[in-house]
Amino acid sequence: MLFEHQGYCPICEAPTRFVAEQAWLRDHYLCVKCRSIPRQRALVQVLNLVRPDWKTATIHESSPSLWFFRDGCPKYSFSYYFDDLEPGASRNGARCENLEQLTFADESFELFVTQDVLEHVVSPRRALAEISRVLRPGGMHVFSTPKHKDLLQSRQRAFLEKGRVSHLLEPVYHGNPISAEGALVTWDYGADFPDLIERWSGYKTSVYLVHDRRLGIDGEFMDVFVTVKDSVNRINGFNGH
Repeated sequence: MLFEHQGYCPICEAPTRFVAEQAWLRDHYLCVKCRSIPRQRALVQVLNLVRPDWKTATIHESSPSLWFFRDGCPKYSFSYYFDDLEPGASRNGARCENLEQLTFADESFELFVTQDVLEHVVSPRRALAEISRVLRPGGMHVFSTPKHKDLLQSRQRAFLEKGRVSHLLEPVYHGNPISAEGALVTWDYGADFPDLIERWSGYKTSVYLVHDRRLGIDGEFMDVFVTVKDSVNRINGFNGH
């Protein structure tokens, strides 16, 4: 153990003790009560700031790894992508959805949450346009994804060709809540990522970077992105393609 200290967990919503088990704080700086990690606490803390009434909102989360929103929001729904299941169908109570082609009607949700999902999407352009489509006016997409500080330009690592994955770089996999095989990283995002989000989603996007050990928030890739579907934020000439 590297260090430990008392603090307040935005997910427990209570005083707690934080323990740093390894130097890679992003995955090993834990709340001893809920076992959450810093990026999860950062996203919730930002959500508390930008949408303090979020517990009453209609929320959809793609690929959740922590059941915080489900347990606290009566109008919460979630989905995963099962490559052997038709989008819109369910397996063991979990709905199947492809972010690049959502089956939801336009303007279905007030909040859409993705935590470390977009780096695994083949076409983030289509995914962000689809999320914008299913958000209600004034709705928010609140999300995290690694933005590499040493990478000036985002790069694609893999793509689909005739239904098969083709690799542009050596395959890298992250943990996957529904598969022991892990999730393939398809994009490395760099300094240009906020501009890409705006181009792909059609709306200007804010980036929040929180480091606060009182809340157990520290480590690499703490960026939280917030896209608000509002006419003031609309990018001129966006057509969703």
